[in-house]
Formats: sequence, C-alpha cells, structure tokens
Amino acid sequence: MDEKIFSTRDLYLAATLISLKFFLTGIDYVVEGNKNSPIGYFKFNDTSSIQEAKSRYTQGLLSVEPKLFITNLKSLKSELINIYSN
Repeated sequence: MDEKIFSTRDLYLAATLISLKFFLTGIDYVVEGNKNSPIGYFKFNDTSSIQEAKSRYTQGLLSVEPKLFITNLKSLKSELINIYSN
C-alpha cells in the first residue's frame, strides 16, 4: 500500500512541522523561474494530523518553541544548500 505524501515548498511550515515532531521523509528540489532558482520541496507522510497542523498553521493557531523552530529552520536551509551544491 502506497503512503500518501504531503509536500510543501513553504520553508517555515516545514520547520514548524518538524518542531511539532512530524518526520521529514525527504527533500526534493526543482529549478524554477526565469532565474533558474532552486526551490526545495519538503516531504512528509500525509496524515489527518499533519493536515490539521497545516490548517492551524495557516490560521495562526499554532505555537512552537522558538529556539527549536530556529534550529530546525537553519537545519533545513543548510540541507537545501547542501543538496543544491551536490
């Protein structure tokens, strides 16, 4: 049985989901736009709880520990740079 994948290019949403203990299953990047800029797509298993977290994020109803969020944000940025460099 194939698992459904939730994918987002929103770096801040991805960092928030990781801070909420959702497991990042992978990062893909696609070169888009006139400047051929690499865009990261963060992949998670698509569950009802991740959809609920996304909805609460969009509505501004989520709180996460700030230091953990910043750490996760920096880690994701580093991963993107590493993927693009290789």
